[in-house]
Formats: sequence, structure tokens, C-alpha cells
Amino acid sequence: MPAGPARRGPNARDGHPRPGAGATDLREGAVAARRPGPGRPLGTPGHGGLDLRFASVVLAVAGKDLRSEWRGRELVPALAQFVVLALVIANFAFDLDVTSGPRLSPGILWLVLVFAGLVAFGRTFAAEREQATLEAMLLTPAGPAPIFLGKALAAAALLASCELVLLPAMAVFLGTPLSVAVFAAVLLSTIGMAALGCLFAALAAQTRARELLLPVLALPLWVPFVVIGGRAVQGAMGGAPLGGQPLAVLLDLDILFVVVASLAARFVLDD
Repeated sequence: MPAGPARRGPNARDGHPRPGAGATDLREGAVAARRPGPGRPLGTPGHGGLDLRFASVVLAVAGKDLRSEWRGRELVPALAQFVVLALVIANFAFDLDVTSGPRLSPGILWLVLVFAGLVAFGRTFAAEREQATLEAMLLTPAGPAPIFLGKALAAAALLASCELVLLPAMAVFLGTPLSVAVFAAVLLSTIGMAALGCLFAALAAQTRARELLLPVLALPLWVPFVVIGGRAVQGAMGGAPLGGQPLAVLLDLDILFVVVASLAARFVLDD
């Protein structure tokens, strides 16, 4: 008895494959899976590790903010003038001399840096909110994390440029000894303060009283950087070598708060 025709499945038709299941469609599906979209933001780690586009977005956002500040020259000159005037006022208010100047220098340094940091980080997201450019940046496939890290990097660079004015001015007015360890302690503290300050600046920019909310949120979490950074600066001014325990603790705090702030930025910026 001759065998009958093979049974065809519900999707088979004339021995041809079902439309939509061809190799072309499979290739298009693979390309679509690799294409960044809402489900896979730009910079998400893949099989090859961290995507290099993540770093390129961070540098692009930081470069945009630095170029904007270079063209406008609004923040850095004002902060440089503020730190110099603060040192002059402290010199006359405390009646500093050769003996008391180096002893009080760490406290004066961190007092000036905290207020300068509040001003610098408070402007990080204020202009973006006013001009509605942050929403446009978030609509791109970049994702909130690289955008936040780029703005934090730019803010840290702006504050570091003011520190290049502050530390030599302290050497002139207060007789503070300078060394590589002093610059390292201040720079490591600036990184962690920038991560937290920019995160809370993004959160405070959505409120009306952002000038009051930012110090309330940022100052309590800046205490470890002020305390440990003050000890590191005091030891460096006393001749301690580079790479002591306070610098190692500051480095650990930087890694912790940068990672936590970049993860929390997704929820803060999307609101």
C-alpha cells in the first residue's frame, strides 16, 4: 500500500517554511537584540565586560559641562574669589600667626571646601532642569548612570580647579606646608563628595527649596570625608608619608559611594 503524503503541521504550507521564520528575520532579530533600547540601555555590561560606550558617554557629558563653564566662566571665578576671601577673613578673624596658622589650617580648609562644594554641586542639575535639557538627555539610549557620572566628574573637576587656588593661597596667608600627600587627601575627598553632592543635587533640583534641601541631605553624609580627610591633611602637613591609612580609607569610601550613587541615580533621574 503506497504511503500517503506526509502530514503537515498547522503552520506548514506547500512544504515552504512559515513566513517570518527565515534566516533574514533571525538576523534582524539578532541585530535588534543588540540594538540599545529601553530594555538594554547604553553601557550595560555584556559578555565582553563593560561596554566602552559607557565611558565615552561619561566623558562626553563631562566635556559638555566643562566646555559650557569655559564659555560662560560663571562658577569657577566666583568660587576662586570666595575661597580667597574666606582665607582672608579667617586670617583676620582668628588672628593667625606662624604658630597657630598651620595648626588651624585643616579645619579652615574643610570649612571652605564644604561651602564651595555646596555651591558647585548645587549648580550641577539646576541649569539642566531650568532649560529642560535633562529630559532630552534621558531620552537617549545612554541611560541615567553614565549621564550622572559624567556630570559628577565635571563637578569634581571644577571643584578641583578651585582647590588649586585654595591650597597655594593657604600657604601664603596661613603658612600651610604643602606636599603631594595634601593634594592627594583633598582630591580623594573631592571624588566622594562629588558623587554624593551631585546625587542629592539631582534630587533637590526637583523641589522648590533646592537651596535649602541640598545642605540638609549632603552635609550628614559628608562627615566621614571631612573627619578622615581632615586627619589625612593634618598628618600630611605634619610630614606623614603618602599612602597612609586615612588615604586608604578615603579610597574605599570613594569606591563605595560612587557605586551606590551611580546605582541610585537611575531612580532619582527617572522621577
